[in-house]
Amino acid sequence: MATQKLVPSMVVDLLLQNGIPELKLFSPSTYVLPAFANSTIRLSVMFQENQLRWMNNSKDIQGWIETYIKSSVDQGVDIRYLYVGNEPFSRKYKNRTFDNVVYYLGESRKALDRFNLSQVKTTTAHFTDILTNVTKPSEGDFREDIKELMIDLLKFLQETNSPLVINIFPIYILTSKKMPIEFAFFDEPANYTIKDGPHIYKNIFTFTYDTFVSALTKAGYPDTEIIVGQIGWPTDGYPNANPKNAERYHRGLLRFLKSKEGTPLRPNTTIDVYITALSDENRMITQWGEYQRHWGIYRHDGSPKYKIDFSMEDHDSEPTTAKGTVKMPNRWCKYKDHHQHMVNGSSNKDQVIEQVNFACSKSDCTLLSPGATCDNLNFTWNASFAFNMYFQMNSQKTNYCDFNGYGYITTNDPSTPNCKFPIEILSVEVIDNGAMQVASTGEVSKDNISPAILPFGLALASLVCIILLLCLIMWA
Repeated sequence: MATQKLVPSMVVDLLLQNGIPELKLFSPSTYVLPAFANSTIRLSVMFQENQLRWMNNSKDIQGWIETYIKSSVDQGVDIRYLYVGNEPFSRKYKNRTFDNVVYYLGESRKALDRFNLSQVKTTTAHFTDILTNVTKPSEGDFREDIKELMIDLLKFLQETNSPLVINIFPIYILTSKKMPIEFAFFDEPANYTIKDGPHIYKNIFTFTYDTFVSALTKAGYPDTEIIVGQIGWPTDGYPNANPKNAERYHRGLLRFLKSKEGTPLRPNTTIDVYITALSDENRMITQWGEYQRHWGIYRHDGSPKYKIDFSMEDHDSEPTTAKGTVKMPNRWCKYKDHHQHMVNGSSNKDQVIEQVNFACSKSDCTLLSPGATCDNLNFTWNASFAFNMYFQMNSQKTNYCDFNGYGYITTNDPSTPNCKFPIEILSVEVIDNGAMQVASTGEVSKDNISPAILPFGLALASLVCIILLLCLIMWA
C-alpha cells in the first residue's frame, strides 16, 4: 500500500544483498512472482479475503491457485506458505469477521494437493485480539465468541501439519494495556517485570507469545507450532515511534532469537518471525494509529533508516541501500505567504485549512500527527507540508499544486531541521497487459481495480515483510 513502486528485480537484489532468505507477499502479482524464480528466496503468498469472497466454488479457488501458485512454482519460484485471508477473527475490522476461513483453507489445501504442491503449507495469521484480555500469560484463552471457530481451525492446522501464525505489534499492545514503553525492549536489567507463578516476564514479546501458548493448551492443542507473522517497531507517527527505538528493539529481538532462549512456557525453542516491514507504506490504513505507515526499515527511496544486521551477527552497521532508485526533480509545493491572501483586510485562513484537509485526505500527513516528526510546525509550514505531500504523491504535476491559488512550486527545499519535506521517486507501474511504464504515482488503474489487489510492480515494502528464520544453517 504505497505509491512508490520499484522494479521487482531491484527488490530481489536488495534482499539478496542483505542475506534475507524469505519474503512474505500480501498482494501477489503474476508480474512480480517470476522475479523470484531460481533466486534462493522463499516466499509466503497471501490469498486475500477480498478475492476469496468472489470465489463461488472450489473450481474458482483452484483457478486462482493454478494462476498464482502452480504457475510460479513451475517457473522455479520457491513458495513455502499460502496464507488464506488475514486476521479472520479480529475485531479491528468494523462489522467484519471471516468465519468461514476454515472452509477456504480446506479448499485451498485440496487445490494444492491436486497440483502436487504438498510442500506449500496453508495457514492464516491472527491479531492478538483473538485472546481474552489478561494480566498474566497463564490466563491466556481464546475469546468465547470465536472459541469454537478457533478449535476448528486448530484441528485443521494439526491435520495438515501447519503452524499457527500470530501478529505481534508491541507498541500497540503496550498502549492498549497501559504498560510502560520499556517493557517492549530486551535490554538488561529489566525495570518492569510481570511475575506469573514461577515465571518472570521481562518483555512484551515473551508475555504475548506465552499467552498464546496458554490459550492453545486450554483449547487442547498444546504442541501447535507458533510463527510470528508480523512484528516490528515504527519510526514515526506516534510518541516513542522513532528510528532510535526501532534500532534498539530490533537489535534486542535478533539477539533474543539467536540465543534460542525461548520463552518460560517453551524454553530452548527456535522462534520464526517476520519483521514488518521492508519500507514505509504511505497508503496504509491508519485507523489504529498514524504509525501504521511507518513500519519500514527503509525509507521510500530505498535508503535505510537505522542499523540492523540481518546476518544476526550483531554487526553495528546499516543494511545495504537499494540500487537503481531515481528521485524526481528537486521541486516542492509550498503554501504562499499569508500576507498574499488577504481579502478586504481579512485572512482566508479557513479556506487554507479546507485545502490542507483536502490535501491530507488524499495523501499522507501522518508526520503531522501528535508525537510525530513534524508535529511542531507552525501554520504556514504545516500547510506547506500538506500541499507538498499531495503534490509529490501525484507525480509533481503542476495542477496538483494549485489549491485555489494558495500553493506554488519552488526549487528551494522547505525542509526544517526536524522535518524533511520528501520528494517522490520514479517508480514502475504495471499496465497494458504487463508492459512496464516509468511512473511515480500509485493511482488506481484505468480498470479501477482496488489498490489492495492492483497488479503493480513490487513496491519497496508495499505489502512486504522480511522473515528471519533462526536456523543458523540457513545463514551459512
